[in-house]
Amino acid sequence: MRAKMILALACLIPFLLLFIYVWTTATNYIYSDEIYIIKGNVIENYLNGTLTFSDLWQSVWSVRALGCILLILADTKWFSLNSKIFIPLMPLLLLSSALLIYMEYRKSLTPERSPEFISATFFALTLIIFNIIQWEALIFRGSLFYQLPMPFIIASFISLELYLTKGRKYWFPALILTTLALLVFGGTPVFSFLPALGITFLCYVLTHRSSLMKDFYIRSLITSALLFVIIFIYAFPMNHNNYTSLLPLDIVAYIFDSPLKALQFLLSAFGASIIGVDTFFAHDLFSYRSILVIGLILVLFYALALILFFKSRMYEKTFLPFFFIVQTFFFLLFMTIARFGFNLMALGMASRYTCISIFGVVGIIWIFIFVLTQPAKMHLLQKTTIYAGFAIIFSGLLLTSIDTWKIQPERKAQYKQLHDIAMRVDTASDEELWKFAYDPEKVRGALRLLRQYKLNVYCTVPEGKK
Repeated sequence: MRAKMILALACLIPFLLLFIYVWTTATNYIYSDEIYIIKGNVIENYLNGTLTFSDLWQSVWSVRALGCILLILADTKWFSLNSKIFIPLMPLLLLSSALLIYMEYRKSLTPERSPEFISATFFALTLIIFNIIQWEALIFRGSLFYQLPMPFIIASFISLELYLTKGRKYWFPALILTTLALLVFGGTPVFSFLPALGITFLCYVLTHRSSLMKDFYIRSLITSALLFVIIFIYAFPMNHNNYTSLLPLDIVAYIFDSPLKALQFLLSAFGASIIGVDTFFAHDLFSYRSILVIGLILVLFYALALILFFKSRMYEKTFLPFFFIVQTFFFLLFMTIARFGFNLMALGMASRYTCISIFGVVGIIWIFIFVLTQPAKMHLLQKTTIYAGFAIIFSGLLLTSIDTWKIQPERKAQYKQLHDIAMRVDTASDEELWKFAYDPEKVRGALRLLRQYKLNVYCTVPEGKK
């Protein structure tokens, strides 16, 4: 009972702080990627009664969005596309991820440590999971593309591991959860999920090769066949009815023209996992170069965590923290490929990307805690480095959280300005509409459609004021 109480506090305290921020900051308006599914697309088709499955199965930048689109349509039908009602789903998704992680975290420290110790130290992980460094992925409905997949990805990983290692009784949850994670709720992290899953599986085989039986390899073949079928369904035909255009090749090729700058872009994305973009702009102390140094330091902590993962034989308990680290690397790598060509070096630090990269930080801290709890004596340098990792990571997250709260009034004022622009959409300038998304004409058409059907920001506005 005492351990459960500690666990409840470890989850609920940071969850409630996050929820309060989300509820007091979020507002009811469309933004960014949402714009592209309104006028001339899935929302308008639904309103006109011409919606087809092809509309639901369409992709955004080659990412399937079925689950996200279904939830947005449900919001349209029952809540007039009200973002304020819909946004609290984001903290609940994080809570689901935290509880799934706790199952593996407890397994990794049992039976060597007491339930009370396990619950108390899990607080270090929840402080990361529920940190508002990811604010942009919490208060915009379009962030569903990032937030929605993670609980399903974690559940899929756990179920696949159970099926491969424990036997056929886990085949059904592995099938269902993997299908949901990839085909329904895959979202933006799906491309980082697959290579991370493959590398994790390969490392599992290499570390357990002497004890693996024939049944394991048979189940591995079945799993590979399942993933092949799912990937085929996912990818064919990917380009049909894509509601945003695919990335032009010259954007991707730009990386090869400026490899050093691309590396800096990637390092800044790593650094933004603990020093958020709000802190970067709020303090003269942090230059872009200092963020690169922090990013490099964090990469070194990633490397140390991976070395300790194998050296401590943590893989005999769980592979989930290893998976988180590898997934973070691939996610930030693919994000760099997709975003570097926009020639905005700070774009890699965008808060919406940290909702994925923070799980890599969770992996680091998890491995550090595991190593510190082992009976084997540690070298002084190794122990000092681990505690330095704790200090750097948590001080960066704390500073970012403080700055994000300080900026909240200014951020709410900006959202009020967007509301005012929406109220005069017919006369708003392109420069003003650009604040919603990069295509002013699409923004104008989307807002006019919402006004026509009294949705979103227009749902409570008297007729004469529209």
